[in-house]
Amino acid sequence: MRKALILLLVFTLLHADFLIERVDVTISDIKDDGSAKVHESIKFIMYGDYSASLYDSGISSNELVFWSTNIGLKDVKFHVNPAKVDIRDFRLRPQPRTKCNPIQGVCHGELILDYMAYPSYINATDAIEPDTGLFTVEKYKPRTLRYTVNPASLSFTTTPEGNIILDDVVYLTIKLPADSVLLDANPQPSEGLTLPAHVDTLSWSDSVLVKFSLIFDVEEGIDKEVSDFFGSIIRTVNDTLSSPHGIAVVALIIILIGSYAYILMSRRRGED
Repeated sequence: MRKALILLLVFTLLHADFLIERVDVTISDIKDDGSAKVHESIKFIMYGDYSASLYDSGISSNELVFWSTNIGLKDVKFHVNPAKVDIRDFRLRPQPRTKCNPIQGVCHGELILDYMAYPSYINATDAIEPDTGLFTVEKYKPRTLRYTVNPASLSFTTTPEGNIILDDVVYLTIKLPADSVLLDANPQPSEGLTLPAHVDTLSWSDSVLVKFSLIFDVEEGIDKEVSDFFGSIIRTVNDTLSSPHGIAVVALIIILIGSYAYILMSRRRGED
């Protein structure tokens, strides 16, 4: 009996005990290919000396697998689905322990994750694989892009029907591009929102996102359209020059221009 009590005491002292305090997932800087910047703040409370020691031992580790394994909390992870997005430029920054109370044996910790979430591309081409990326983007009309959120690209707790569950300590925030026009948001993040509307930031928490939907338009400036036009011309010329028949095409263009110039000069001489 005494040995069992000693083993129980040792287990208690060496058992890492963590509790989620707050999770913030912020999506911003949304690009016209559906890529976006993701910032995650995962805050938790740690109990006991062993938990604090374990946390300190990984303070210089930027490996997410280390933290998810040792802390053992379901929310210590990417809150985007790696099967649906291409995660790049990942940085993980564990923060020093704060608000420590030696009497209660309690401290607070935080993991900060920053990365870019891109759609997947087909065989390194410019073609985007369907149903990948945080948003799908279509050219709805000239100079207007329509963005639609891809719920499958998010990785939160879900119901058996696939609806996203956000408890009262989990916050999802999406910052829309400047001058966006919000067309649809289901469920609506705030009461009294009349659509369409110009909205900068949307946030959800403590709710079930049933059939989660988010659609907004962004109108591009005329300067963007002009730059895209000339950019496409330059790309076409470069592609032509790099093709097997590029030299022949350039020679043909020179001959045509020279012939046209010769005809003009001949006409002028005849008029003289």
